[in-house]
Amino acid sequence: MAIVLHELHQRRLEATVKLLNDSLERIALQLSKKPVGREDTGIVNTLSAETQAELRRALSAFHQSLREFAKRFGLQRHPIDIRQFLNAELSTAWVMLENCRPRRMKGYGVVFEEESKKELEASVEHLLHGVSKIRELLP
Repeated sequence: MAIVLHELHQRRLEATVKLLNDSLERIALQLSKKPVGREDTGIVNTLSAETQAELRRALSAFHQSLREFAKRFGLQRHPIDIRQFLNAELSTAWVMLENCRPRRMKGYGVVFEEESKKELEASVEHLLHGVSKIRELLP
């Protein structure tokens, strides 16, 4: 028996499941490509055949867990509104940019020169502002 959620929560979860499925498909596509030097995407597969097989098994298990999740919460496939798609993509962009801040890259064990640190921080802030501007266009 499915767990009943408010429609707004259900729609959000449906959009998330769709976007995760899309991501899994992109990953599977990259893993299925034969290494022939540099790929059109700029991605070169340097993984061993064993690692690729393990990844395929893990992705399959994750995909099955995602299907069970959708069933548990009574999620259905619906076309998602472009706003949901754009918000999800922009949220991903925001997180990636936030992780480019110098204070977030301390774990690499290399200290930024002060000038580089200031320039990178300003550049990331500029890009985040751009993401915010795009978000403001979404009603």
